[in-house]
Amino acid sequence: MPTTEITHALLAPGESELIEVAGNRIRIIVANPTLLVCDYSAAPHLPGPPLHVHPGFDETYIVLEGRLEVTVAEERRELAPSAAAYVSGSVPHTFDNPGAERARFLSICSPGGFEDFFRAIATGDREAIVGGLRAVRLRSGEDARISAHVPRVVDEGPEHGRRRAGVA
Repeated sequence: MPTTEITHALLAPGESELIEVAGNRIRIIVANPTLLVCDYSAAPHLPGPPLHVHPGFDETYIVLEGRLEVTVAEERRELAPSAAAYVSGSVPHTFDNPGAERARFLSICSPGGFEDFFRAIATGDREAIVGGLRAVRLRSGEDARISAHVPRVVDEGPEHGRRRAGVA
């Protein structure tokens, strides 16, 4: 499902696209060139991505359920429901779910476009995943962690990830 420009979004439950990867559920609510809004349900003990930057877009996280640990530069904070974090894409950051329960949060990216990376992981599209990772620059010293992480995600894509439209 390519990103298209839309002027509004009125969605009833079940009308969004659901992407499931490695125990995570990412429901795409709005995806257009200016904005991406996802309802992200992170699996328990999710290690999250390595510390990274992506100057092409900024992110905001708003915790809905559970706890989300967010690291921005050298500051690490655990966020509870209703807490939020804004991160400029040019500042090193990451998130993880350290708890035994799911962490559910809104992930808002501006501008949009990163939804194609989630879709690529779910379908195992190695070329698109590598292209998406080129857009996300890792902080020095994180190469080993991403090298170990990416092949697992790529290789597990089709078996462990799936994409469904119209499922909340």
